[in-house]
Amino acid sequence: MLTILLFDSVIALLMFGLPMLAAWLWRRKWVYGRPDWLALATVAAAALWLIVFYGSFIEPRFLTVREYAVRIGGGERQVKIAAISDTHLGGYRDAYWLQKVVARVNAQRPDVVLVLGDIATTATGLEEMSPFRDLAAPLGVYAVLGNWDYRVGGVDVRRRIESYGVEVLTNENLPLGPVAGSPVLVGLDDYDYGTPDWNKALEGVAADAPKILAVHNPDFTPIAEVRGLDLVMAGHTHCGQIRLPFIGPLPPMPTKIGRQFDCGLFDYGRTKLFITRGVGESGPRARLFNVAEVSVVNVSY
Repeated sequence: MLTILLFDSVIALLMFGLPMLAAWLWRRKWVYGRPDWLALATVAAAALWLIVFYGSFIEPRFLTVREYAVRIGGGERQVKIAAISDTHLGGYRDAYWLQKVVARVNAQRPDVVLVLGDIATTATGLEEMSPFRDLAAPLGVYAVLGNWDYRVGGVDVRRRIESYGVEVLTNENLPLGPVAGSPVLVGLDDYDYGTPDWNKALEGVAADAPKILAVHNPDFTPIAEVRGLDLVMAGHTHCGQIRLPFIGPLPPMPTKIGRQFDCGLFDYGRTKLFITRGVGESGPRARLFNVAEVSVVNVSY
């Protein structure tokens, strides 16, 4: 909560301070006949105010759906996976926003739904989870825990979300469908705060089975490639949360695999890596040129 208060204080300072600065600069320009650079400074202050306002209060209200296609085998079958991550409930996001996200997920009519970690940011987020009960998919709704979930309390987050019908996968696997040759969904514990166990997670999985790994942090990808996973699905990066044209993510990526793996679909050696943009925020109350996303991944196998 202290982090949230800090960033909100900075935004409030900018919201009130920048107009005052612009007015002061404009007055010095026209009353005292100051140089043209004061006019430019006034315009810059006004533009910065608009950017801060848009990123803090306008864009975070938007929610988009993006579809992706990936092939992990040579067959003609397909599974449609809806993925969301980083809801960060109890921070800037609440049950009202989650209800909107859930409705958008269900509208895609997915076969499977994955909730890829960082479900809650504070203990109050546990009280905002009830819309998860409305998620529906014929092959199931599954989640993995992220670093923020363990900060809140991994046991508490797991119990609460499972009470709403979402199964949390921790170092375990299950088939996505009753038909032989169906993909196997593998869920690993969190990279930073959990106890990931690859041997347990892959126990009983046939070497030639199509394998989809659900994790919060994409830093598992190098090991996943060595272990023969076909597709890694992750969140955690928020795609930078704040992005600038021609520059990309403004803050450093919270991962080790490289800044280039910010969001979207990538080839990582023999493995496919997918990172969703997330639907919530941590740190600053802002998204800029990076709209929250419900990801629909059509996996052919």
